[in-house]
Amino acid sequence: MRRPIEPHGLAGGPLTPFVVLGVAWAVIAGLWLAWAAGRLTAAVTGRPAAGPRFGAEFLAALLRGDWATAWPGLSPAAVAAVYTVLLAGAVGVAGGGWLWWQAHRPAGDDPLPSLAGGREVAALALPAVVGRARRLRADLHGVPARRIAAEQAGVALGVHRRRGRRGRTLYASFEDVLLAVMAPRAGKTTALTAPGTLAAPGAVIATSNKPDLWATTAAARAARGTVWVFDPQAITYEPQTWWWQPLTAADSWEDAFRLADHFVQQIRATHHVSGEDFWIAAAQDLLACLLLAAACHGGTLVDVQAWLSDVTSREPARILAAHGFHAAARSVAGRQAGAPETRDGVYETARTAASCLSDPRIMAWVTPPARPLPALDVAGFPTSSHTLYLLSKDGAGSAAPLVAGLTDQLLRAAVRAAELRGGRLDPPMLAVLDEAANICKIGDLPDLYSHFGSRGIVPMTILQSYPQGARVWGEPGMAALWSAATIKLVGAGIDDPKLAEDISRLVGEHDVPTVARTRDGAGHHTWQTSLRRQRILDAAQIRALPKGSALLLATGIKPALLDLLPWYDGPDATRLTREVGRATDRITRHARDTHQARW
Repeated sequence: MRRPIEPHGLAGGPLTPFVVLGVAWAVIAGLWLAWAAGRLTAAVTGRPAAGPRFGAEFLAALLRGDWATAWPGLSPAAVAAVYTVLLAGAVGVAGGGWLWWQAHRPAGDDPLPSLAGGREVAALALPAVVGRARRLRADLHGVPARRIAAEQAGVALGVHRRRGRRGRTLYASFEDVLLAVMAPRAGKTTALTAPGTLAAPGAVIATSNKPDLWATTAAARAARGTVWVFDPQAITYEPQTWWWQPLTAADSWEDAFRLADHFVQQIRATHHVSGEDFWIAAAQDLLACLLLAAACHGGTLVDVQAWLSDVTSREPARILAAHGFHAAARSVAGRQAGAPETRDGVYETARTAASCLSDPRIMAWVTPPARPLPALDVAGFPTSSHTLYLLSKDGAGSAAPLVAGLTDQLLRAAVRAAELRGGRLDPPMLAVLDEAANICKIGDLPDLYSHFGSRGIVPMTILQSYPQGARVWGEPGMAALWSAATIKLVGAGIDDPKLAEDISRLVGEHDVPTVARTRDGAGHHTWQTSLRRQRILDAAQIRALPKGSALLLATGIKPALLDLLPWYDGPDATRLTREVGRATDRITRHARDTHQARW
């Protein structure tokens, strides 16, 4: 029963009749305890129970002070002592019960009772998630449920918030796709990306623009498989130990066009282009032709950058024609033969999109190295237990297009690997796309999202706000990404009024009991309790979600509040803290050496 909302600062109220009844019953109980004290005293002292039964005769004797009639043969002092003990016990029990009831009686506008309860989130609790994992993962067929660890069954989301007690830990299954919208410092790394990376049973792709995730998880992941760090802009200052050839997967027009899209997506998002701008579309077509020519020629991105710098070079068209791509060859030749203003505008737009190719630090990671270094096996990565950290700074000239390109190639390779293994990867691959709207702008990610869940690929896209995603994918694209995500987490710091209002409507309404007082002409007060419809969580409450908590919106389940599970509160906190300290010391040492060498 909910506690109704009452006017403040007013005496009386709807509880007055209950108070009067309570006082009456308390008096009756006190009189009965006096009678019971006499019987108990007689039993303790070994005397036979005597005197009237509890009723009018006993009450009359008690009121007259006729102790000999009320408790014949007993000492009134002994009866009084027993009565005191009984009364104290009764008051203690009644008071404790009242306090317990008040503590567990929610206020009328408390949202928790109207959100998902224990039964409603049972599909996300460990027993159900383990059962689903046994069905989805061939490696777990026939394994008793009690022997399956939580990390083999799903991705931990948080603890279900319950009133007065701790709820169960809820998990996303390996056929869910996740989207988290949280402001900076709201627990994205400590409570989502780091625990998910640490517990992942298979390969992990993790993007970020900060070293936090790598520092927390790299040492633990190294115990499971090889750790690859793509860090051309020295965020972690880890030395280069491998390289990647982007053009290996760009030997067809479709693949070259996709790779070009990752470059132009940078300026498309920067200029907030909602439709298809002529210059951006033309630049993407030109880049796709040059990337395809370099791939056919066995070249590198150095060739692409050189051709972008020379608008008169006939080599790309000649290579494309020699390899049967006649339409692409004519496209390049046509642009070079067009009006100088148009040609120079298209080339300049393409050069801006591919400005990172002018940075030798970045190019060292995507061109054959001077010393022998292994190349990343993109095709074999999804079926391994390796971990790949893709790091890039924000802004123009960053390595973000290459981060997006490598992530896209790995995701497509994972889909192909799943198709070759009956449709799903086992163990599944986790793709932690932190700062996806800044450094991993995969243009058709919203369209691919729901497809990943059926392939054993678990994407976890992290955004700082809904408008941030809309700037990259447009309003329709962001709406599609939001709809495709089967698990949505909305954390602290949502300052977008439209999103807060939309979520408030999605959470719904509930009946709130309220009390109203009226006074007639004679000065008599009347109280009336009624119900009104009210938002379970209004926009202001969603904006004010505390750090460390999140609102869970899961497909087919009522919204629920979660308490997040940061790694520093977990059982491995001491070990991980030491590893973070060692990683931080290594970054500091490498940064100092790098800057000293540069000076």
